[in-house]
Amino acid sequence: MTSLKQKYTKLIASGLISAALALSAAQGIAQSSEASQTAEFDEQVRQALLRNPEILLEVFDLLEQEQQAHAAKADMDLVSKAADDLFEGVDLSKPVLVEFQDYNCGYCKRAHATVKQLRRGIPDLQLVIMELPILGEGSIYSAEMALALKAVKGQEAYLEFSDALMSLESSADAPSVLKLLTDLGHNPDEIARAMQDGAGLEELEKSQRLARRLKIQGTPTFVGPAGLMRGMGSLEDLAELAIKKDS
Repeated sequence: MTSLKQKYTKLIASGLISAALALSAAQGIAQSSEASQTAEFDEQVRQALLRNPEILLEVFDLLEQEQQAHAAKADMDLVSKAADDLFEGVDLSKPVLVEFQDYNCGYCKRAHATVKQLRRGIPDLQLVIMELPILGEGSIYSAEMALALKAVKGQEAYLEFSDALMSLESSADAPSVLKLLTDLGHNPDEIARAMQDGAGLEELEKSQRLARRLKIQGTPTFVGPAGLMRGMGSLEDLAELAIKKDS
């Protein structure tokens, strides 16, 4: 962020000085007698900016805040348009958090601990996991098997498996998925057959469709009634996102 600010600071400084010079030049055309005054004014502007560079940082901060506010509003508009599909089957009078995740995403694994803490702090939180495997074949296989397990064994078994898979220190791939299913007391062959028969495919396609509608290009991404967060967030950020704001 510091390097970005330095870059924009130079650009803003250049722009202000150029604008001052351009204004001075325009005024100088009217009367040549004002040329010396214009040159003096230009130098005063330049010296003021050099003496007070924090002014440029303040300008940059304001621009950044405006950009963030604009992006947040655009994301909220996307959430509103996709709300029927996004929050299908949940009670919006209670907190709800939708997470787009990939089992091989390092940031998702780091955020997972925060999500678990949030669930402990908000017992009635409705957590909706959207499988979005974008990091290779291992991620795709893991997501497909997880959703097949959900179709065969139900939500509780799915959440237990998803939590365990996200907690793995190793990569999520076929060997680790099959071992984990066995460790949790499931029959890997049964789940694999269900996956091959298309169990869970419709839900995976829904996740991918919603990701496109929300312009999601990476994981984790969190969505709630209060907006959308691209990337990791603090416990407080996620809690605020999950609670519907009064209109």
